[in-house]
Amino acid sequence: MARDNTDKFTMIGVGARDNLSQAEDFVRVTGSGNSLQMLWDSSGASWNGLGITSQHRVIVLNRFGQEIDKRASPSHSWILDKVASIGTA
Repeated sequence: MARDNTDKFTMIGVGARDNLSQAEDFVRVTGSGNSLQMLWDSSGASWNGLGITSQHRVIVLNRFGQEIDKRASPSHSWILDKVASIGTA
């Protein structure tokens, strides 16, 4: 989905709870390295700072870093709707 909408948003994955090799395996197995940037935070501070409590959480931020919305395991259409609304929010 992100690969097909690069003109609308950039998707960033933040790995923090497992270990780096598990995060690398996730990117390799899912092929998500072609559609998102994966960041690794061994301290977990990024998850704490963003209020992430579980995996498969999406947080939509505008270009100023302000949170628009967040949801656990959202559908592709939810993500696209939120991204589309950024220009009007």
